[in-house]
Amino acid sequence: MKRLFSKELLIGFILLLSFAVLFVGIDYLKGINVFRAENIYKASFTDVTGLTIASPVTMNGMKVGQVVEMSYDYDNPGHVLVMLNMDKDFKITKGSQVVMATSILGTAELALKMAPGTDYCSSDDVIEGSKAGDLMSDISHDVMPQVIEMLPRLNSIMAQVDTIVSNPALDNTVSRLDAVSRNLEVMSRNLAVTSTKINPVLTNAGDVVEDLTQVSADLKELSAQLKQLPLAETMDNVKTTTANLEQITSKVNSKDSSLGMLLNDKGLYEHIDKTIVSLDSIIVDLRLHPKRYVNFKLF
Repeated sequence: MKRLFSKELLIGFILLLSFAVLFVGIDYLKGINVFRAENIYKASFTDVTGLTIASPVTMNGMKVGQVVEMSYDYDNPGHVLVMLNMDKDFKITKGSQVVMATSILGTAELALKMAPGTDYCSSDDVIEGSKAGDLMSDISHDVMPQVIEMLPRLNSIMAQVDTIVSNPALDNTVSRLDAVSRNLEVMSRNLAVTSTKINPVLTNAGDVVEDLTQVSADLKELSAQLKQLPLAETMDNVKTTTANLEQITSKVNSKDSSLGMLLNDKGLYEHIDKTIVSLDSIIVDLRLHPKRYVNFKLF
């Protein structure tokens, strides 16, 4: 039976297949899909530090392409042409920009800023590229000068802090604070003991509050009873009695009445006094000489 393929032809076919697989594998590791249709655009940069083959191209955070080639632009010295392999149906409008951003790890990616409009770029057009400020450059240009300016002040502050720390008064203050802390601990224990003594008092206070509540209820009941009393009539009677007493007092003080004359006539007072004295003399004489006044005859 005749062979269809010779040994040499089979070896050559295997080598060719191996090279094809190797080529496709290398491109695949780079992130290049050789089976996808190419949509190539060119972008011009003055600095491509951190940018590599297969670096992603994104728009609004979504990957829409990748870098497939970088070459020096001899027709435009100082610029580098970057070849962008975009998705098949992706189109870039004229006036758009490609911005390169570098992460803190030094890797770079491209972000596409689309310009409004319906006029699209062709594969021969060169898109303007720019570089966004990275974190390290911002730190070196913005933060570091301020830090350098603050260093003398920091040295002065540290010197003052060292002076305060080395001051013996600080040790004394710490010792006082330690003593105050111990006193507070003692006070806390005393308050705990006092609180145990206060609890019975609070219980008794509760009983007192209940008694006061009962007294308050009794006072309310008494007030209600007092409201029911005929206070108006009683006050009228008191006023009438007071008026009568005033009339009696005025009559007593008046010299026209008998009682007033008796109380206010000095002559009558003296006459009565003399009469009482005479009567007293008669009684004394009667006691001493009864025979002068009483005679007994026996038949």
